Amino acid sequence: MSQDRRFPPPKYNPLVEKLARLFGRLYLRFALGIDVLTMLDEAVLKAETEAFRTGKQNLIIAFRHTAKEDAPALLLGSKGQHLRFLYGRDVLNWAGRSTRFLFPRLGFVAIQNRHSNTNGMRLLRKEMQNGRFPIALAPEGQVTYHMFQTDVLQSGVANLAEWALQTKQEATILPIAIAYRYPEPLTSLLHAWEQKSGMTLQGEHPLDQACWSTLDVVASHFHLECRTHGSYAEKRDDLCAQLLRLGEHEAGLEDHEGSILDRLFRLRFAGEDALFTEHPDRGKQQSALQYLQYAQTVDVLEYINPSYLLAGNREIREKEVVLNLLDVLNRLDGGSINTRYSPKHKQAFLLAGEPIRLRTIVRPELSRKERIQFIQQQVALGLQETSEALESRM
Repeated sequence: MSQDRRFPPPKYNPLVEKLARLFGRLYLRFALGIDVLTMLDEAVLKAETEAFRTGKQNLIIAFRHTAKEDAPALLLGSKGQHLRFLYGRDVLNWAGRSTRFLFPRLGFVAIQNRHSNTNGMRLLRKEMQNGRFPIALAPEGQVTYHMFQTDVLQSGVANLAEWALQTKQEATILPIAIAYRYPEPLTSLLHAWEQKSGMTLQGEHPLDQACWSTLDVVASHFHLECRTHGSYAEKRDDLCAQLLRLGEHEAGLEDHEGSILDRLFRLRFAGEDALFTEHPDRGKQQSALQYLQYAQTVDVLEYINPSYLLAGNREIREKEVVLNLLDVLNRLDGGSINTRYSPKHKQAFLLAGEPIRLRTIVRPELSRKERIQFIQQQVALGLQETSEALESRM
């Protein structure tokens, strides 16, 4: 696969941006099902982007990425200020021709976790020193499927911050939480799960039952053994590990080390490289379709846990969890995030949190490793606090 196909160079076109904004609201409503987009405390985002525009600071927008609608919602919610998004280079493969056309022309930069894209890194370093637009990225590295629970952060946001700190300007990271309110009743969503799974929910806690039963459905679909003992998280992780090992074997990957997410990234991009290549091998492509189904299933399954329902706004969280369970079944049918069910007529809410002023809190005597860890901790804390604040206001 050519370098330009894997990492197409950004070629920002102001006309394309104007057209995207002009038709963006129609796209939100009719393609993504968002009837209402609300930016809470809009003055915070406006003040930070204005400070960037006037050269007073470098600005990194760190947003919680929990749904495929997030980036368009944030782009249109940031009125008057274009953002340069970082996106996974595999997005161009499943999202279609329009995305492959738009993303580079909107100035977005393709990246790959655990991979060094020299040209992209050089561009981002330049952007952090004298950028045209604020950088927007999801520090968790991919979609995490939980609106109010921050997952482990990847090092990318801290590396960008390190480059920003090398200038004389203030370096600011602005955490942004994004969440959705779905109009569809919980009973309707649970009924949809029953229909797709072929199982009937009974008793006082049907959603808990659906979570546990989904593990059995996944195990049965792939002819795996599901542990009969242990907590939900232990059984889920064991099932994810079995799926990843099957995929790694088929992909010829010998490295089984690292977290579930580490292994998922390796498997995902092995499959992407096999499928989307200039010199296709039909045998390898057929194999990739199988092991990518393992990866697609783990992609959602690894984040599901009934304990998520024990805090916060239970009504919103319950619907969110059922949608994730439905998405697991979607992946078993060969689907991806692009075919995930998301109810129409939903409301999207965005909230900018407390800006993180790095120059005032990062001690210069720290080693680079210590600075990276400290920045990641601060961003994780900021994202979680902003997510909780947004949940309390919905």
